[in-house]
Amino acid sequence: MKKLIFTVCFLGALLLTAQENNNGITLGAYIPEQSEGIPTHARNMLKNKLNRIITENGISDNVYNPRFILVPNITVLNKNITGTAPAMVVLNIDLSLYIGDGIGGNLFASESIPLKGVGTNENKAYIAALKTIKPNSPNIKSFVSKSKQKIIEYYDQNCELLVKKSQNLEAQNEFGEALFTLSSVPEVSSCFDNVKSKLRPLYIKAINRDCEVKFNEASAIWAANQDLEAANAAGLLLSGIEPMATCFPKAKTLYENIAERIKAKELLDREWHVKLKELDNEKSSIQAARDVGVAYGLNQQPTYNIRGWY
Repeated sequence: MKKLIFTVCFLGALLLTAQENNNGITLGAYIPEQSEGIPTHARNMLKNKLNRIITENGISDNVYNPRFILVPNITVLNKNITGTAPAMVVLNIDLSLYIGDGIGGNLFASESIPLKGVGTNENKAYIAALKTIKPNSPNIKSFVSKSKQKIIEYYDQNCELLVKKSQNLEAQNEFGEALFTLSSVPEVSSCFDNVKSKLRPLYIKAINRDCEVKFNEASAIWAANQDLEAANAAGLLLSGIEPMATCFPKAKTLYENIAERIKAKELLDREWHVKLKELDNEKSSIQAARDVGVAYGLNQQPTYNIRGWY
């Protein structure tokens, strides 16, 4: 039995809660290659702890391609093997945490935390040490609070540059990156009042361009070979078009033609399950614009500059 199902995924849910609860301030956990080799399981524990430090101190870690990063550096002060049976590994560790602008290379704040762990092997000793990190300790809360203010100051002080960068990108039809630049500005920043009115017009341009590209590609695929494989490929493109785009009506017509053709040729023995996006009246234009920015960020691999941080 042939079956064709398309699932339409909305990126909006990724950042919606974060924007509501954290005033749009985002921070990413970044673990560089360590001079001290961290075992894989301990590395996963460290990443989890970093994310908890971020989220439990009023910042969102739900972000792609973050500019601002929380960076750890672990130094093993000493490692001992006990003479007990079984032998145990004892690690005394210094965990240094850094928050800063990973793109600009500017360090905002740092904090050092002494840790101790005991385990039957080095990996378990690492994990035991990392488990003792308290994300809500007074020192960590103060460290994160200082960094939050620095992040806000960055947007306040660089607002004009961000707007100009977005305008230059818009002039080059780089709408995704332009939206990514403006939508990263948190509501709590004074810059947000300057950029929020620019988000919707930019968003409309972005989805209109995206619609034309996807519609033309879907039309070419379907015109070349009207079989189930072509319907699959064309339908996938059409299902990604935003309902507010000006070319959505003709995209819908093409979709209906494909669906009718599949039914007439009996390419499937059941209803075709391709679905177009539906208009979400509850989603704000600002959130919709941010979703496009998120989609751009998903495809980026930032290179961070943390030289001199430790």
